[in-house]
Amino acid sequence: MKIEMEFQGLKELMKAFEDAASDEDIKEVNQKIVKQSEPVVKNIMSGKIPKSADIKLSGRGFGSKSSVTSHAADSIPLGAVKVKDTGASADVGWEKSDNSEHFYVKFINWGTIYRPPQEFIYATGREADAELQKIAEQEYQSYLDNTLK
Repeated sequence: MKIEMEFQGLKELMKAFEDAASDEDIKEVNQKIVKQSEPVVKNIMSGKIPKSADIKLSGRGFGSKSSVTSHAADSIPLGAVKVKDTGASADVGWEKSDNSEHFYVKFINWGTIYRPPQEFIYATGREADAELQKIAEQEYQSYLDNTLK
């Protein structure tokens, strides 16, 4: 699931960064920010996914296909970093089309006609926002400090 983040208070720093950096440098720094952010998001998301006390019961109630070898909270997928123009992004978590071992997580997050959603993907994004902003600020400032010496 892709979560769009917009940082407040970073505008001046980003403007200085964009003025000082080439498109290639912007792309590299943004890619670095996303790579550092993925584990942060994964860690926060892991704490929000329900976990059964017994792994044999994990995923049960979602059909015979849901026999798992690990808890979904311990197996959150990280997507490859994608770069488009000067922006970078990566997917953390499951998509609605997922058919992996932990496919049942989409029913927990988005709900079914029998189960209300226990939304954790967007909640993770909201909780991770401040830490991701810190990572971006550090990387932009580091680039400026190293470039404008």
